[in-house]
Amino acid sequence: MVISIIAIIVSVKMNNKNKIQEQNYNNSMLNLEEQKNALHSQERRTDELFMKLNSRSNLIPFFHIVLDDSKIEKIEGEKKIKLTIGIINIGKEAANNIVIYPMGNGLKNYFVTVNEQHNSYFLCDYLSKYYAISGDLVEFSLMKEIPLENGGKINNFIRFKVRFKDLLGNLYEQEFEFGYDNYLVKGYNLKNSSSVPLLIEEQ
Repeated sequence: MVISIIAIIVSVKMNNKNKIQEQNYNNSMLNLEEQKNALHSQERRTDELFMKLNSRSNLIPFFHIVLDDSKIEKIEGEKKIKLTIGIINIGKEAANNIVIYPMGNGLKNYFVTVNEQHNSYFLCDYLSKYYAISGDLVEFSLMKEIPLENGGKINNFIRFKVRFKDLLGNLYEQEFEFGYDNYLVKGYNLKNSSSVPLLIEEQ
C-alpha cells in the first residue's frame, strides 16, 4: 500500500516535471520563433533601406566647382575685381530649382571670406540657369572692391553654398570653397573643394 502511494506521488511529480519541461520547451520555441520573425523583419527593413539609398544615389545631382582665370576682370575703372565662378553637374541626373543659399542671415551673406572678419565679396551676376542636366555648367559672378591699403593686394578664400532639388523633389545642399589672389598666384588658387550633397528635405 505504501509502495503504491509512493509510486503515485512519484508519478504525479514526474508528470508535473514533464509538463513544466514541455511548457518551458514551448516557451523557448515561441521565443525563438518571435526572434526569427523580428530578425526577418529587420532584414527586410535593411534591404528596403539599401534599395532606397541605391535608388537615391542614382538620382542625386552632384556639382563640382570650375574656375577659369580668363574669367577674372577688373571693372568700374579698375576699382573692383569681378570673379566668375562655375559649378558643373557631374552627377547622373538633373538638378532643378538651383539657388545660391546664404551662409548666414540676410541676403548680403551669400559668401564667407575665410580670413577676414567681415565678408567683402558680394553677388554681381546671379546664376546663369536654374536647371542643370548632367554635364551642364552653371555660372555666377561676385565682386570685391580693391582695397586702397597694402598696395591693393587681395588674398582670400571664399565659401558659398547652393541648394537644389533632384527629380524626386528631394532638397540638397552643397558647400564650396575656393581661393583667389592678385599678387602671388595672380588668379584662382589650385586649392578648392566641393562637398558631397547633403540631404536637407526628403519627399
